[in-house]
Amino acid sequence: MLKTLLFNIIFFNMLFLNFAAFAKTFQQSDLTAFENWKQQSLKQEALKKGISEKFLTPLLPRLTYLPDVLKADKKQSEFLLTFWPYTDKVITPKRIQEGKENAKKYRTLLKQVSEKYNVHQKYILAFWGLETNYGAYKGNFDTLSALATLAFDKRRRTFFTNELLTLLKLIQNGEKTHFKGSWAGAFGNFQFMPTTYAAYAVDATGDGKKDIINSLPDAFESAANYLHKMGWKENQLWGKEVKFTQKLDWTNIPENYKMTVQEWQKRGVFPACGEKWSNEELNETARLVIPSGTDGPAFLTFKNYDYIMRWNNSSLYALSVGILADAIENDTHLCSKRSDALISRADIRFIQENLIKQGFYTDTVDGIWGRNTKKAIRTYQKANHLDVDGFPSSKLIQHLKENQK
Repeated sequence: MLKTLLFNIIFFNMLFLNFAAFAKTFQQSDLTAFENWKQQSLKQEALKKGISEKFLTPLLPRLTYLPDVLKADKKQSEFLLTFWPYTDKVITPKRIQEGKENAKKYRTLLKQVSEKYNVHQKYILAFWGLETNYGAYKGNFDTLSALATLAFDKRRRTFFTNELLTLLKLIQNGEKTHFKGSWAGAFGNFQFMPTTYAAYAVDATGDGKKDIINSLPDAFESAANYLHKMGWKENQLWGKEVKFTQKLDWTNIPENYKMTVQEWQKRGVFPACGEKWSNEELNETARLVIPSGTDGPAFLTFKNYDYIMRWNNSSLYALSVGILADAIENDTHLCSKRSDALISRADIRFIQENLIKQGFYTDTVDGIWGRNTKKAIRTYQKANHLDVDGFPSSKLIQHLKENQK
């Protein structure tokens, strides 16, 4: 017994030491590759974009490889938060209350910004709350190094290389050089990416700086300018939670299908909390968003929702901005019953594997509920006379289990 115990201790110690040595070698290899990439590929790209060698030479050594950035990038998809867990996390009673307090605290400034850009202050507050918890947490990653790490990584190299080169040009032209932000390279009160900053940042104070990190006038006006330039509709809702008074034929409602609220109402779609559509709303064009499938909450969304999606291309994020904005202004709450939970990558893999076996899916089995997986689910649902919502629900998993090939 003692010999066995000693053997196990020695074995696992050796295993740990070998793994540690392997990890160290692997990390050193990454560091070497990163340094080579900086001095060759990145430098060449930067020079092509008009960034001078004189500027680059002392700056390149500052760009550090950050493994934690890549961990954060990959961590996004470990679990797919569905609607209720996501909104529970980002729309807390405390965040709503702080939004109300900030509305009072910055009443004059918010009124000026709102009137100048025709964007209601509740949306400025909601974006601010979701992005940085009203400026309380702007991120602690070196922005240049975070972008360099992601540009070096192959997953989204083109996107992040463009963001990094944009930031380098801004710095070369005299912008602040040392600041921190999110792991993804976003910074400031509203977490602008460099290209967003370059296109929409505003010097509201007239001091010659577009300081979206420390100046709230600059930050508020920059956020409002971004929404305004996208086409924000001043007097339009972002959307409204709805309920169904009759069963919809989901097979004949394509994803992102739009029609007037009046036409939706004829199909039994009404405000969820008992209120009525206004005459103006009845004539608005809207699309139905069901973030958790046909068994979850539902929303009719308008053009302003699409602009929120352009800010962050996530339906959960866009819905949360609208819901938080309404809660800050009017203490509104959702009326739908809670219905969904976390979906694991293992669940998505099971769905993908079984859809492959049945000929509905031909892409990678990666455990990520992406566009192609959603499309394959919808095709499977239609072929099997299920509600066509593209959602990886427990009901879908059960149906696949019962019909495995």
